[in-house]
Amino acid sequence: MLSFNLFGIPVRILPWFWITMALIGGGLGANDSLSILKVLVFILAGLISILVHELGHALTVRKFKLPTAITLQAFGGYASFPAGKLSRKQSFLVTAAGPGLQLALGLILLAVYLLVPIPKGSLLYTLVADLAGISIIWAVLNCLPVYPMDGGQMMAAALGPQRAHFVHLISATAALLIGILAYLYLNTFLLPIFMAFFAWQNWQSFQARTSKP
Repeated sequence: MLSFNLFGIPVRILPWFWITMALIGGGLGANDSLSILKVLVFILAGLISILVHELGHALTVRKFKLPTAITLQAFGGYASFPAGKLSRKQSFLVTAAGPGLQLALGLILLAVYLLVPIPKGSLLYTLVADLAGISIIWAVLNCLPVYPMDGGQMMAAALGPQRAHFVHLISATAALLIGILAYLYLNTFLLPIFMAFFAWQNWQSFQARTSKP
């Protein structure tokens, strides 16, 4: 496990983060020095992008005078802080800050990618392209209305605890539709598997809340 402080915020990077980023970056198919190098560049891009995302959460938490820490783990990470200390508005802002900062990074790098004459095929070109792509895609995915992703958490903050059952019903429906569309049109199994898990998890939560007397 790698640990350090960034802007006074403790950061932990668990081993599974490196492994999953390598797998997503094509590590299983890397069979020569160039492809291995490109996987390493992808891991670096993923590290920067996801760390920026979690910094968005953590720095906003700190604005509200609460302690926070960042953990990067398999398929992402989280910024921890004391539960029950934020208002609904504050919770919404903390959640939105993560994908917001990450999307801003992605759009800036996309502009650099399109406007700055970086030599094609260079590692810098690959890094900028990977970093822009990961940042934009990750931010957009996280804003989908599926709990516990950022979009689902923002929806929960907006609707409030009295409407939590609607949050889980909307999340289950959205996750199911997104999973089906991803399977049909994106030719990928990873996203549908995640969406199927979130759909099942939210449906269970919806049933638990609506079955109470």
